[in-house]
Amino acid sequence: MKKLKQILIILTLVLTIIPPIQVRADNSDEWSTSFEDDGLMFEPRGDNEELEVTGDDARTGEYSLRVSERSEPWNGPSLRIEEQIEQSVEYTFSVWAKIDGEATADLQLSTQIGEGDNASYQTIDSQSVSPRDWVQLQGTYRYDAIVDNFVTVYVETTSNATVSYLIDDFSMERADSATDVSVQTDLTPLKDIYEDYFLIGNAVSMTEMEGQRLDLLRHHHNLVTAENAMKPEYAYDSSRSFNFNDQQRLVDRIQEEGFYLHGHVLVWHQQSPEWLHTVDGQLLSREEALENMYTHIEETIIHYGDDVIAWEVVNEAMNDNPRDPENWRDMLRRSDWYDAIGDDYLELAYRKAREVLDENGWEEVKLYYNDYNDDNQSKSRAIYYMVQEINETYAEENPGELLIDGVGMQGHYNASTIADNVRQSIERFRELGVEIGVTELDITSRSSGELSEEEELAQALLYAELFAIYKEHADVISRVTFWGLNDATSWRSENNPLLFDENLQAKQAYYAVADPEAFLAQHQGNGEAAEVRTGQAAYGTPDLSENTDDLWENSEELNLDRYQLAWQGATGSGRVLWDEDNLYVRIQVSDSSRSVTGENPWEQDSVEVFVEESFDRSTSYETGAGQYRVNAEGEETFGEMTDNTSIESVVFETEEGYVVHMAIPWVESSPASGDSIGFDLQINDADSGSRESVAVWNDLTGQAFQNPSVFGELELVRVEGAGETASEEDSVLAGVLVYGGIVGVILVGVISVIILRKRK
Repeated sequence: MKKLKQILIILTLVLTIIPPIQVRADNSDEWSTSFEDDGLMFEPRGDNEELEVTGDDARTGEYSLRVSERSEPWNGPSLRIEEQIEQSVEYTFSVWAKIDGEATADLQLSTQIGEGDNASYQTIDSQSVSPRDWVQLQGTYRYDAIVDNFVTVYVETTSNATVSYLIDDFSMERADSATDVSVQTDLTPLKDIYEDYFLIGNAVSMTEMEGQRLDLLRHHHNLVTAENAMKPEYAYDSSRSFNFNDQQRLVDRIQEEGFYLHGHVLVWHQQSPEWLHTVDGQLLSREEALENMYTHIEETIIHYGDDVIAWEVVNEAMNDNPRDPENWRDMLRRSDWYDAIGDDYLELAYRKAREVLDENGWEEVKLYYNDYNDDNQSKSRAIYYMVQEINETYAEENPGELLIDGVGMQGHYNASTIADNVRQSIERFRELGVEIGVTELDITSRSSGELSEEEELAQALLYAELFAIYKEHADVISRVTFWGLNDATSWRSENNPLLFDENLQAKQAYYAVADPEAFLAQHQGNGEAAEVRTGQAAYGTPDLSENTDDLWENSEELNLDRYQLAWQGATGSGRVLWDEDNLYVRIQVSDSSRSVTGENPWEQDSVEVFVEESFDRSTSYETGAGQYRVNAEGEETFGEMTDNTSIESVVFETEEGYVVHMAIPWVESSPASGDSIGFDLQINDADSGSRESVAVWNDLTGQAFQNPSVFGELELVRVEGAGETASEEDSVLAGVLVYGGIVGVILVGVISVIILRKRK
């Protein structure tokens, strides 16, 4: 045994004696650092986080950069690169990351263009990162605009505000792509195609107001919406005084270019100063909060005047998938505006906006209500009843007049969206006698990264179906606004949701939008079927009372990295084990804050497990199918059609979020290795009593609670000896065999070369 250990030590030294090579190019087209010396200088993006070169762990060499003491998801290491890049040139970025803690979190490599309220933030790559392995974040970005001589590249998290992480081996280099990519001005402008139907809009920042981005924007669009600059948080300076300087700079450019401007947004529960309704964690009185809301509405509308043709007065006030749509007041999101003022804050906001417009002679400016998941029939009904009641009440005092002029259907859709649901919502809203605006349209593909031909076609087909519907209802549709100019600059860039690719070139989606009827006639029926994910559950009986158990590592990690809603919040991963009695599930959630105040259990921070033992892909719940939910504080709830409630569950709080263990008894199965079951995992992320994000392993439709056919597939496997602890001698011997194998391969290679040379 002693000799075996000595052999292992010697082999380890032999194979690690050559240190990793660091490279930093001497020309301006490539830069890299492994943090072995001063290298490239990263700086913190915020005021709290700490950056420290550490020798505790490294991917190569001896050092990496630790990022800790974070308090916001956007906190992280940032590198200024405006002196190293050229406009309209594509660059390739790479950095390796690893979690410094226990949880798994989504890390994002991003770039910022411009400073202040007009800055633009773009995602280069996003990956699920764990404490176990170094993960590479890599991708390309083409800088078609450089604003304010300020460009950075940085690493952040998508939701977890406090997780610490390490980065190593950063590199940036000029890509091989040509620099002469130009806008396709030979394409028929969409604004001309739809001149007699509705306006064609896009979301903009200052990056769209110069260079080739402006060329593309001018060519196809006649309406714009400020993507960020006109949101409430950007209206104030650090002393809480109104300051519209940055926003006005963007508006001035919009006016110079002759675009119509749609105002986004006056009252919203996000991207708004907290002090408008809350001080030191305590809600203001109704009177104080109302005064602040009124002041913000009045000052903002007066500043922009009739430069704006419409305002989204209230944004995203309705709960997702409300269970009692007609009782719309109880279905409202429990935001701080709601809690401070009451359920009449919406009507009061619209009345104030209308009052300001009328007093200043701007009666033609339209007032919109705007929301996402508008294809969900329960949500669209709740919005319908809300607008109907508010407008009927106003008409009693002002006969023949509307208070809410339009409903904004955001249109953040995915490849599983059913176009007929969109049609039903449009037809419902038109009964209100209001305008309908498609305000933030994009359609994500089923997978991240480069689109396959099948995925691109499936996306284009949905665009064609939607525009065929929009044309049918053009008499009530005022505008269709795409939320981003091209895939690389979309807020959902990984899933390529727009009409133009990273090089501003038209995708199939453009041609689908340009002539939807012809596109459907040519391609319908050729779209790609939705991918059903498959995974494996290993045999074993874990100790649920322990936060960690080595048995879990025997099973495949299932990443919950698909999102059903527009917002992408808490994320995580799952592992599954099984034995003759139970299915065991471990879900590790990365979430910086926990909220269980929601009235409904699905509107609380929680995890859900869906099981269909028979794997019949039935469209309804039958014996052996179940929906099991555990919230972040351990409360168990179950689907309405789930009979078996005798589960066992344990919740562990972690630095990055929480972990849930569940044991779900088999109802009618006698499981055996090789069996497959229907299976899915879900993470509900809530805030202030409302669900804002749903991350899933498989189902993108949101129908798993009533339709098991949308589950993924899980195979039960049993590996002999799995779960048994190997002896120390076996472990050492295994190490010797591995190293011996490596050395053997090297020796065989060397001998072969010698023989070949002798033969010559």
